[in-house]
Amino acid sequence: MRIALVIPQDTPPTGGNSISARRMQAGLEEIGHEADVLLYEPNIQGYDVYHAWNAHRVGARLVQDGINPEQIVATWTGTDLWQDWVRDPAGVKRGIDAIRYQVTFTEDARQRLLDDAPDWESRVVVIPPSVDIRHFTPEGERAEMEHPLILAAGGIRPVKRSAWAIDLVEELRRVRGREYQLAIAGPVRDAGEWERVQQKAEGRPWVHLLGNLSREEMPRWYRGADVFLNTSEVEGVSNAIMEAMASGALVLVSDILGNRALVAPEETGLVFSDAPSFISKMEEIEENPEMVEQIRRQARRQIVARHSITHEAKRYERPHEECFSLRGCCRRAHSA
Repeated sequence: MRIALVIPQDTPPTGGNSISARRMQAGLEEIGHEADVLLYEPNIQGYDVYHAWNAHRVGARLVQDGINPEQIVATWTGTDLWQDWVRDPAGVKRGIDAIRYQVTFTEDARQRLLDDAPDWESRVVVIPPSVDIRHFTPEGERAEMEHPLILAAGGIRPVKRSAWAIDLVEELRRVRGREYQLAIAGPVRDAGEWERVQQKAEGRPWVHLLGNLSREEMPRWYRGADVFLNTSEVEGVSNAIMEAMASGALVLVSDILGNRALVAPEETGLVFSDAPSFISKMEEIEENPEMVEQIRRQARRQIVARHSITHEAKRYERPHEECFSLRGCCRRAHSA
């Protein structure tokens, strides 16, 4: 079975969809399938199954290109659901209504789709994402930087609220009177947000803009940080949070559904909603080292137990194989 794992055209190598698709490629190949990761382009041909990593930006385009929708699996990765779908569920639904399988990462995300598309009840399945627990591990080299060190990682774009991270740490420094350092890693996905980040970082030597770090570099930064910070407004299920948890980092994340699917407050991480709650959680971290160590260990155990690559790939086998069995029927004419 030949599977095309298709990601949006503008996805950088370290972007979430790219990481997810390449992880899936490794998992599928491990259980005996052939898989290629492709940036979307019109009229991709020659595959038995087309797996769209972003239902709206890729899945709908594959349908428009004339790919048999019975051959398509669409995974809702985050912004396609919590932004595109929320803004215009009827319009997005029209573009992908014929796709056989829709996959979400969590039950909450599945229910959000079914609230507007109850007729999809039999087509929306939940498959939690995975992380490479052999690469992201607590053991190994740590990045060296002045402490206390807070690390934020992810694509620089408005939905990630990278500039807000600087505001939060600045207020923390003022209230606590400590020389906290903030390191921001990730590819630039939005010029406007990057400009805001640069402007806020100017004149603040405690803000370190690391740029687009490779997969090989990230584990030592997760291990070296005192806290891994996620400030997102919207998430599907964050690869960076899973990687941090697998690496033994203490995660402090914004209080949104996608983050709560991974982080059980006070058990596998900490959750905040605004600047005062962020500062309160940081105080809690500093005053309870035993709690911190327990949370770190429980987070790693959760990732190992629930988010292995092989488990994720095997969960996708059923929709892939059903699409494979239907690939010869009902083929659509290609769009002009």
